[in-house]
Amino acid sequence: MQAPALLVTVPLLGALLISITGRLNRKVCFPLAAVSLGVSLYLSILLLFAVLTEGEVFYKMGGWPPPWGISYHIDHLNALVLVVVSLVSFVNLPATYRYVHRDFADRTGPFYALYVLMVAGLLGIVVTGDAFNLYVLLEIAALTGYALIAMGEAEAPLASLNYVLMGTIGASFYLLGVGYLYIVTGSLNMWDIASLLPNLYQSKAVFAAFAIMMIGIWIKMAFSHYTHGCPERMFMRLHP
Repeated sequence: MQAPALLVTVPLLGALLISITGRLNRKVCFPLAAVSLGVSLYLSILLLFAVLTEGEVFYKMGGWPPPWGISYHIDHLNALVLVVVSLVSFVNLPATYRYVHRDFADRTGPFYALYVLMVAGLLGIVVTGDAFNLYVLLEIAALTGYALIAMGEAEAPLASLNYVLMGTIGASFYLLGVGYLYIVTGSLNMWDIASLLPNLYQSKAVFAAFAIMMIGIWIKMAFSHYTHGCPERMFMRLHP
């Protein structure tokens, strides 16, 4: 079954086609985005039924066995999450059609390309079994999100810059933690790391690695309180 690989590859290629064809004919951007996300939704449902009927799905990218190669793993939990993410993304696409073509009439190509690319990153985050590959997919989803925010008006570019700065700090922490973990375990495969960790629980380097990784993820999740986004400022804007 090639569904795990196609699940991420199809929207990636879809985003590329949208960015290319959007320069020639903007009318094809929405259909291409709809087809890409529709295929991802179909593959997500297919994987959910495969997990329910046959058990967990393991996919080796390029045929390379873990821990040497990147592997995708779909179990009962993330199979359900895949369906939710792809379904919400697909349903949201036509729901925002009128607003996109009204507010971003001259940027529909970039908008749909970024939207589909962000969904590809989110789906990849759910299925990947490689710690470094998770970092790459996190950045794909995050950077496309920053770009979508920057397409707005008024303070949108400044807000996007704040997200870029905080996201870069968070990503750096996460990547540093992955590096520490790799030094200790010699592996980036999540299941291989899980099998090695019981004998390394007393290692301060392992504790530091997980602490740094969690700090990075918290920062990227906006567990920070800075002036631009604080509730007091938001309240003052709504109630001058």
